[in-house]
Amino acid sequence: MRTRQINVPVPVVCQEAEPARPVMPTEALEEDVTLDAFAAAAIAEIERREGYEVQLRAALAVCTRELER
Repeated sequence: MRTRQINVPVPVVCQEAEPARPVMPTEALEEDVTLDAFAAAAIAEIERREGYEVQLRAALAVCTRELER
């Protein structure tokens, strides 16, 4: 009888912290905001969301990388 080694993926808990969601500029606007103020806040929010997405993708990459043997 021979012993064979079979590699089986085993799930492990990811220890990477989830980045905190930033406050979005459009969430703080008053109801009677001007169109120009809304547009400026929306543009700022796009930039903030893109930065947050980079942080989320980095955390995901850490959690999904192959473990060292």
